[in-house]
Amino acid sequence: MIGVTAQHVLITGVSAGFGHALALASLERGDTVYGISRKPPSELLAHERMRFATLDLRRFDDIAATLDVLLADAPRLDVVLLNAGVLGSLEDLAETSYDEVRAVMDINVWANKALVDALMARDLAVAHVVGISSGAAVSGSGGWGPYSISKAALNILLRVYAHEHPGTHFTALAPGVIETAMIHTILAQPENPHHEATSRVQAAGRKGLIQTPEAAAQRVLDCLGALRERYDSGAFVDVREM
Repeated sequence: MIGVTAQHVLITGVSAGFGHALALASLERGDTVYGISRKPPSELLAHERMRFATLDLRRFDDIAATLDVLLADAPRLDVVLLNAGVLGSLEDLAETSYDEVRAVMDINVWANKALVDALMARDLAVAHVVGISSGAAVSGSGGWGPYSISKAALNILLRVYAHEHPGTHFTALAPGVIETAMIHTILAQPENPHHEATSRVQAAGRKGLIQTPEAAAQRVLDCLGALRERYDSGAFVDVREM
């Protein structure tokens, strides 16, 4: 379905899962999509409104130069969807190495800092930055230490930017449980009464309550206008509570 007003949308992590679904849904609405991921989304590249750059977000020093090339002809960015993220190991925090925590923080927090800094330094209007967060950012459930900490840090990161860049609206958005490789990892975990978030996701799976990436993408794209109109810049919003 072609949208009434075509937009220019930057999306990270477009090679698979939720990011891929967001890119495809945006293209179907008539948007121009600027995609970033480590692997090319081959089936999307033939689309005339798809722009793509290969980038490993762990290489912070490459981010600004990559955006320079990818966004060379972009007149503006209506929406930036910071989707790329990693789960990390699911174990008690005392058993989690510092290297594991750093690896999760690098992708879920610091790569997004580098992306936002590079975007704000460009002579390019950016209307709305949406960081894909999680209910884990506030639940602090056992077993999800690095992921929960990183998403809580992402929420605060975007709130700080909301104060520092008042010309751009920032949102930390929890999209609900989505069927991705990350969720399949959680579903395969052994039962652990101390890991409540894992148990909740597994229960949702048994009840058939996990969203497809395609349904979740439509839901998120549909709510973008309400996020800007109804919530302050820097807010954390869960789509299930809108």
